[in-house]
Order: sequence, then C-alpha cells, then structure tokens
Amino acid sequence: MSSKLGDIWWAFMLRGVFAGVLGICALIWPTLSFTILTRLVGLYLVADGLPGLLGALRASASGTYLLQAIVSLAAGGVLLFLPSASARALLTVFGGWALFTGVSHTLAARRAKVEDTDRGPMTTMGGAVTVVGLVLLIWPGTGVVAISWIIALAALLFAALLIFLALHLKGLKKRVDNLASLRSTK
Repeated sequence: MSSKLGDIWWAFMLRGVFAGVLGICALIWPTLSFTILTRLVGLYLVADGLPGLLGALRASASGTYLLQAIVSLAAGGVLLFLPSASARALLTVFGGWALFTGVSHTLAARRAKVEDTDRGPMTTMGGAVTVVGLVLLIWPGTGVVAISWIIALAALLFAALLIFLALHLKGLKKRVDNLASLRSTK
C-alpha cells in the first residue's frame, strides 16, 4: 500500500502547488478572487436551476419545485452578471443583521442583573458584533477582502499540508525501495 502511495506523491505535490497559487492569488487580488468565487457560485446556481426548471415544467409541478428553480436561476444570474454588486449587497444585508443582533445582545445584557455571570460575555459579544455590523454597513468592501483572506489562509494551509504529505510519501517510497533492494540482494 505504501509503495502505491509513494508512486503518486507527485499528484499530492501538484495539488499542493495549485492550492498555494490559489492562496497567493487570493492574498494579492482579494476582490478579484472573491468576484471569481461569486461567479462560480452563480454558475452552480444556474446549473442547478435549469434542470430543476425543466423537471418542474415537465412534471407540471407548480409551487415549491418551480419556485426553487426560478429563485436559483435568478440568484445565479445576478451572481454571474453582477458579482461585485451582489457580494457587496449581501455583505451590507449581513452588516445590517449583525448591527441589529449586536445592539440587541448589548441591550439584553444591560437589562440583566449585575450579578448575572452571562452579562459580561454578552456585552462583549454584542459590542463586537455591533462593530462588525457597522464596518460591513459602512465599508462592505472590507468584508470582501476579509473573506478572500480567509480563503487564502485556508488554501495556503491546505497547500502546506499537501506538499508535506507529498514529500513524506516520496521519502516513504525511497525507504520501501531501499528495503526491497536490500532483501533482494540477500
């Protein structure tokens, strides 16, 4: 088994290099990377909505299935043709929700009794969520950059793991080959 895995070490290395390139691109061009990701999600939604629409129309199904397909196609179209505007709109809506949630938690914490042990963490969480909401409402582009950086970090960590695994498998393959050659000479 280890010999077979050792033969494909290069596939892990190649995947690691690709993940590393993705991570570096997402760090260097965060908004472009997010735009591409948004378009890919839009493409998926269109690819999901078309068969759903055809299936709903063929089955003469009205209601939920038809509505799901139409919503999927509409959302996919918006994400495909207006990726940066739709991403900013999504982050703005999320910012409004975060602001409302943060203020609600802060007010609930202020109404709690002083001796309540949840009051401090609730106030802290409410304040942090409120700040995130304000930042996303005022500067939604920072959310795009932050999400791209999170994707970049994950891709770079995945790249490091795959490259480490590839090197480990290559070394294991060498050891297995050396043991096999030693056994054959005896």
